[in-house]
Amino acid sequence: MDQVSQACSMSKKTLYKYVANKEDLLLQLFDFLADTMQVEIDEALQKHEGNAIDRLFALESFAEGRLRGDEDQLLFQLGHYYPELALHLKKRREEIVFGFTKANLQEGIEQGLYREDLQVDHIALLYYGHILAVHENIISEQALDTVALRQTSLRYHIRGIASAKGLEYLHQLIPSK
Repeated sequence: MDQVSQACSMSKKTLYKYVANKEDLLLQLFDFLADTMQVEIDEALQKHEGNAIDRLFALESFAEGRLRGDEDQLLFQLGHYYPELALHLKKRREEIVFGFTKANLQEGIEQGLYREDLQVDHIALLYYGHILAVHENIISEQALDTVALRQTSLRYHIRGIASAKGLEYLHQLIPSK
């Protein structure tokens, strides 16, 4: 806290007017970062025109440019020193992914690109599992090309939820993506 207050050019007493302790500071910081990431995702997707499948590819493109895996190392370290904070951050990540995934599934169903019989909550959970498996590399101990693996996972996901119309659209996209 000494270093933080010095970097902010304020006394520790002033710093403690804004945060209760080190854990509170970290919580506020990571909530701010999660909120910022949510806004960036929303803005990136709003700029991208297209249907639900296009938006999944746009999100994947966003993730390729922004996510490097460092946050998983950070979560591991936080889990060791601040397990409640690490759990909170994992829940925030889940909220962001589930929110987007459920909205995308509903949009795709309405557009006729995804099957009408989908269990949206189940599919959102399965898709999140794919993301974690790829992102955290929990399946394989060998180094993998995570970009290629994420692209394969995304296509696998779309093929599992797509209607005939959605599959036709995906096959048109694949050569260009």
